[in-house]
Amino acid sequence: MSLSFHNSSATKVNPSPDKAKKKKQPPFYNTLIKQVRLWHWVSAALFCVAMIFFAATGFMLNHDDGIFAPHMTTTQRRANIPPQLLASLQQPLKEMSLSKPIKDNGDVDWSRLTANEIHQALPDDVSKWLKENNFPVRKQATWTKDFVYFMAPKLGGREKLLIERDNGHLHYEYTSRGWIGFADDLHRGSGTNAVWKLFMDLLAIACLVFSISGLWLLQVHAKKRPSTWPLVIAGVVIPIIIIVMIFHS
Repeated sequence: MSLSFHNSSATKVNPSPDKAKKKKQPPFYNTLIKQVRLWHWVSAALFCVAMIFFAATGFMLNHDDGIFAPHMTTTQRRANIPPQLLASLQQPLKEMSLSKPIKDNGDVDWSRLTANEIHQALPDDVSKWLKENNFPVRKQATWTKDFVYFMAPKLGGREKLLIERDNGHLHYEYTSRGWIGFADDLHRGSGTNAVWKLFMDLLAIACLVFSISGLWLLQVHAKKRPSTWPLVIAGVVIPIIIIVMIFHS
């Protein structure tokens, strides 16, 4: 009986070209990839819920005359400005043009449409009375020969206030657009404050970071996914084609 012994030393396997190439990447490149992935993750983690909200409300705005039309309710109030305040409302206005917006040749001079209006602050005593009686006050109002009025957005609705200058009759109207109008106004920043608009700016920056870092990561993995760049090109070309069709429709 003969026994045979074989050399059991391990055979070295040469690394594949892809792995060898991957090892040769400079340290800076690997650090950059890690940072891009980090910022891609951070921007998504911080603002993913806000992105969903703005995407959903954007869809609602596209259909605000159909399935997502806001439910309108109107509240009206009327009052009379005290007689002692009428003098403030009847103060002389700045010089205004009384020219008609229609020219002699029948064309419209759009600059004349607002020529009969002056924008200036309400008198202090009138503003104080409005606040005391729970009416809205704005820094600037529109003055005409017969009226003082302003229209202002309010989160989820719109409010209007008009005062007749000769007799002090006040007309106030608030139109609520319901929860749909509330969500739409948040999307547009209408009737909100500076803090919400700052949040919208930060969200816009986060979307840029998310998208740009996403493009970078796409090119990193594009070799393993041949459909990457055709899909990216399609995402650019399709909106351009739609815009061209709009101009030629």
